[in-house]
Amino acid sequence: MTLGADPDIWDHEADVVVVGGGAAGFAAALGAVDAGASAIVVERAAEIGGTTAKSGGQFWIPNNRLMREHGVEDPRPELLRYMARLAYPHLYDPAGRTLGLPEGAYELLCAFYDGAAEALDRLSEMGAVFPVLDMATPSYHADLDEDLAPYGRSLMPAGKPKDRSEGTGGEVLVNGMEVAARKRDVPVLLEHRVAAVVRNELGEVIGVEAQVRHRTVLIRARRGIVFCSGGFLHDPDLRTQFLRGPIFGGCAADTATGDFVRIGIELSAQLGNMSNAWWNQVVLEIALRTPSTIRDVWMPFGDSMIQVNRYGRRVVNEKMPYNERAQVHFHWNPSAREYSNLLLFMIYDEDVASSPSTSSFREHVPMPGELVQHVISGDTWAELARNIDARLASMASKTGGVRLAPDFDVNLRGTVDRFNGFATAGKDEDFARGETPIQMAWGACDRDGLNPTMHPFRSEGPYHCIILGGGSLDTKGGPRINARGQVIDVSGDPIPGLYGAGNCIASPAGQAYWAAGGTLGPALTFGFIAGRNAARESEKGTE
Repeated sequence: MTLGADPDIWDHEADVVVVGGGAAGFAAALGAVDAGASAIVVERAAEIGGTTAKSGGQFWIPNNRLMREHGVEDPRPELLRYMARLAYPHLYDPAGRTLGLPEGAYELLCAFYDGAAEALDRLSEMGAVFPVLDMATPSYHADLDEDLAPYGRSLMPAGKPKDRSEGTGGEVLVNGMEVAARKRDVPVLLEHRVAAVVRNELGEVIGVEAQVRHRTVLIRARRGIVFCSGGFLHDPDLRTQFLRGPIFGGCAADTATGDFVRIGIELSAQLGNMSNAWWNQVVLEIALRTPSTIRDVWMPFGDSMIQVNRYGRRVVNEKMPYNERAQVHFHWNPSAREYSNLLLFMIYDEDVASSPSTSSFREHVPMPGELVQHVISGDTWAELARNIDARLASMASKTGGVRLAPDFDVNLRGTVDRFNGFATAGKDEDFARGETPIQMAWGACDRDGLNPTMHPFRSEGPYHCIILGGGSLDTKGGPRINARGQVIDVSGDPIPGLYGAGNCIASPAGQAYWAAGGTLGPALTFGFIAGRNAARESEKGTE
């Protein structure tokens, strides 16, 4: 929309307006202030944090100061190859000038490497982020030759709770950033949902229109606007239209409904990466009740545990990182004309169920004596199969009618026998379970064996099942940005005064999830870059 020059129409104004109160948003506000500008944070929800507040709070920062102080080198050429290989595997060419990537995609990876450590250092100096080195968590693909520094890029906020009942690391991270922003006189306007962008007659972005209950509020941005408003995970229509596979929900904030996608379309912004997300698995029955889940399935718990499809066959390495593991749900079976892996069945025995382990990855496997609705049990394989199918029948209207194949029971027995042989030998000949650093770091169990991620199933029941479906932390597509954080239009030109960062834009990570903190690292970095560059723009007229 466009408005006249009347200065009295604006309810609030600042040099830079930031839309979204998560990590990317506060990084943008602090970047703007650091560049000498004033800033306002506009948040749709009744409290700050967004999806950041539901996360563990880790952030992945290449070549950061703490890893360098520990003597860990993180050379630029090798890390660019690591990121490019995983972000765009179908384009990757290690010998190419841009590693086979389009120029813009390559420049974003360069900007991330070049700007991440600097952004974190400045945020730390401002008292907004207090990083702690995590040398226990390797990169998710540390087995690749391109990863020369698999430990040290993943950082945690100081004071991260050890128990989720005490809060999340994401809350610690974003609360610290808010305190730093308020100390610098950055107002935070809660329950303000931005519905449109205001432009002047030159087409420059000069403000936003926000809805506050039944009232419209106009907020002037003298220099620029930075959108950090989250993805579109919780908009069923956008999910269906754009994502490359069916999912049932995930742990993004409820406000992740694609506001910036629609605003970007109205502004002729170029969209990108719309088919990708930060993939994960969800417990089906929990997600059907509440698509905005609290916890997803980060690493399936247990050693005598497998995941099978409706035909009773393993289709994935159960201990691979969640982003890779979840994508098996999207496999299209052309012969059956179905998503044969739409639902997977996490099968485990009584040894796993009775384990006293309090591992954080236990998540949805109840402790001994605890009863939960989403666990299905049976004293024999046949009884377990009957009970699973009965549960599926009760949910058929929400899953496209998925039921177990008639030979599920027979196939499952064969699958378990084959898995038991692999577990005894210590080598998974089908999916190489337990053969990468992250699988051993997160998926190993305490029982003795040649492969600590695997153990033979008991010969007698009871046996148990949790039904899983595809999910996501949030989506990672939206308006495209350049290396300065500017949103570009369909012609490839920057839209004057408009910037973006976080999950609301086309992620520089492409298809990839590089490591723990792979969402928040780019969010912090590009939020800071965008806020700083928006602050450096000249003031725009309202006519």
